[in-house]
Amino acid sequence: MDDGEIERLFLSVLEHAAQDNEGVREVFATLVKSTLRYRDHLLESRGTVVTVQDVRTTLGWLLPCLATGQLPQTDNKLRLDLLKIWLDELKCLGKPSRYLS
Repeated sequence: MDDGEIERLFLSVLEHAAQDNEGVREVFATLVKSTLRYRDHLLESRGTVVTVQDVRTTLGWLLPCLATGQLPQTDNKLRLDLLKIWLDELKCLGKPSRYLS
């Protein structure tokens, strides 16, 4: 998964967002940057490739996780770790759920 694929994936989600404001863009920029760092780390340290499907699935978990505070039940460590990274990064932004609801 290259940088362009990741950015296009997040931008396609952004285009369909109910609101298009600076806060939403900040959240998505944070998600893109942290995804790229995680992807590069996994590829370099383990030779593991993060796929578009990994990111799509994790994106599907993000809003329910923000709404409920519950992590999904899964054995997929790569995806779960990506979700946890996103949640940690979003905490630094304050209350990201206000932008994503």
